[in-house]
Amino acid sequence: MAYAVDFAGSNFTFKAPEDRADVSDLHTFRQRGGPCNVSCWQLTPDEIEEVNRTGRIFLSVMSGMTFYPVFLGSEARVRSVVVDYGPVWERG
Repeated sequence: MAYAVDFAGSNFTFKAPEDRADVSDLHTFRQRGGPCNVSCWQLTPDEIEEVNRTGRIFLSVMSGMTFYPVFLGSEARVRSVVVDYGPVWERG
């Protein structure tokens, strides 16, 4: 399963609930004065192979009946979208 990783430029951490062993902290770039929160995810080797083979990624948002706007992409692509809404993170 892909897992969230800290990255250069992250400036906020959503802390995992203490009673949930299946949830980990989520490091993000939280845009000051803007609507964007950006996280970084690492795929396992098996997932990389599947994505390379199929070209497909699935997204699951555990938000109940509300589905918030999301955007998936490489760091460069996500930065190119986030900058439309305000400052972006410093690259490491």
